[in-house]
Amino acid sequence: MVSFRRTLGLIIVLIIIAGIVSYITILQRMPGQEVGRVASPTQLTGMVTYTTPYITYTSPRAPPTPYTSKEELRVAIGTDLDTLDPHDQTTNLVENVIMHVCDRLFDRDVNGNLVPMLATGLDISSDGLVYTIYLRKNVRFHNGEILTADTVKLNFDRIFNASAKKRLSAYLPNIQSYRVVNESVFEIRLSRPFAPFALSLSLVYIIAREAIERYSDQVPRDPGALICTGPFIIVEWIKGTRVVLERFNGYWGGFIPLKRIIFYIIPEESTREAMLLAGDVDLVFWPSLASLQRLNQTQGVKVIQYPTYRYVMLHFNLDYPAFQDKRVRQALNYAIDKEAIVSKIFYNTATLVKSPWQIGMFGYKDIGYYKYDPEKARQLLSEAGFTLGPDGVLTHTVYGKLSIKMVHMKGRFPGDVELAQAIQGYLRNIGISVELVTGDWPWYINTIYSSPSDKAKNGYYLFQRSWGPSVPDPYYTVFFLYSCKMWVGPDGMAHEGVNLTSAGRNIGYYCNREFENLLDQYIVEPSPSKRQGLADAMARILWDDAPAVFLFQLNIFVAAKSNLEDLVFVPGEQIYLAKAYFR
Repeated sequence: MVSFRRTLGLIIVLIIIAGIVSYITILQRMPGQEVGRVASPTQLTGMVTYTTPYITYTSPRAPPTPYTSKEELRVAIGTDLDTLDPHDQTTNLVENVIMHVCDRLFDRDVNGNLVPMLATGLDISSDGLVYTIYLRKNVRFHNGEILTADTVKLNFDRIFNASAKKRLSAYLPNIQSYRVVNESVFEIRLSRPFAPFALSLSLVYIIAREAIERYSDQVPRDPGALICTGPFIIVEWIKGTRVVLERFNGYWGGFIPLKRIIFYIIPEESTREAMLLAGDVDLVFWPSLASLQRLNQTQGVKVIQYPTYRYVMLHFNLDYPAFQDKRVRQALNYAIDKEAIVSKIFYNTATLVKSPWQIGMFGYKDIGYYKYDPEKARQLLSEAGFTLGPDGVLTHTVYGKLSIKMVHMKGRFPGDVELAQAIQGYLRNIGISVELVTGDWPWYINTIYSSPSDKAKNGYYLFQRSWGPSVPDPYYTVFFLYSCKMWVGPDGMAHEGVNLTSAGRNIGYYCNREFENLLDQYIVEPSPSKRQGLADAMARILWDDAPAVFLFQLNIFVAAKSNLEDLVFVPGEQIYLAKAYFR
């Protein structure tokens, strides 16, 4: 009897100990206290019901119900990857692949608020200069390494390496220093306040020590060098053909239903659509807009729309002398019928934007509108000294013929080629000859970020462009596209007395010192009302000065098999597939 009681007592003690261990394990996997929210943007609206953000890392370690045995998701995208480097990304569509392999310090929810990911907490000093980041514990990289503050520091060293600075560095301005406080705490000190800095931390991907110390130069092109903490591992990248991801069974964030995701590179919209209907893929990014209604009525297929911050525009290269005249730039804004393009090419799925930055960003207001007016365009060109030549092309006594090349992409979004052709026709209508130069995404991105001399050598002076920052603050649009500090080109070189940077995005070499001074005030101003006033002033300057032809903002569409569930959408133009499964 005594032996039985002792045995029973021992069993009870073991059960209690097991319960305590399980509880501690669960706490370590939970996101902890939510990060304080910062500058909540106005939520974009669209025909989509958002699912729960995947950053609620309390997913059960068991399949959802009902749940099929299908573990492979096949996805068709229109753009090949130009780099695997998470610190050097150029577009959200490519980053949509990388985000399944690598995790960031913080994530954003559907409203753009900061929430935990690899970090569980953030403290900001009262003067806005010191950011203390608390890391999640017991997170393993694909190679078995454990996430520590030392690893985070190595990543910051890599991002800001003076001899090979990454594009991400431009999104993290004013950093004076950073240090390891202890194994799970990392501190950043700014030289001066930067209002959106906390949101910038949601852009910082963390890669393993081994990836940095052993493979750093190979990370952009070698799948084996990309060692992260995400739910998948890249096992294959055949350029122009496919990218294959396989599940990482040691993922810290909970159960992952899919064993494999294959991204097929299919530039043609019609081919992507045909593959979906034939059952060769399960999900298509950017189906043909003309087919949306038909696809939505097709049995076994569903179409989902979600809003983004992607702004489509034309950028002037101001190295072309004629484009240095504001009247010429304004003329091109009046020459293009944006309403007709939205209706006929984009089937009313795009939204006209009347500001230099996107609807949904902090400080957005309708500033003005260049309504289609070809006569106004001709008048401005006449005032600028252009006359119509015998061949119907405008000419100038100093600038010569108004005959230019326009660079544009193919496969980035539906209608990109048709848009370029329509612009060519509208400009020809007012006497401007445009030669279209078309390329896929890797060629296009290398071309627009080439040096000023390379652009001039090839005669590239007009660029079709779309810009969609992940962070909903206008700084991330106007600084990168229009700041004198962002003139793109080789590091260590200057152009027209301005230093170039390989991290730059200002491909047209626009510079307005009045705007620049306002931007410098805007980024350090903590008061939302004062920031709004500065934003208004910046918007008016850019709208009048017309460094671009301002067009419209896109919604994004995907078409998928109707039994594919738990696709997670966020306004940053990304779809998270790690929790997806087939019903």
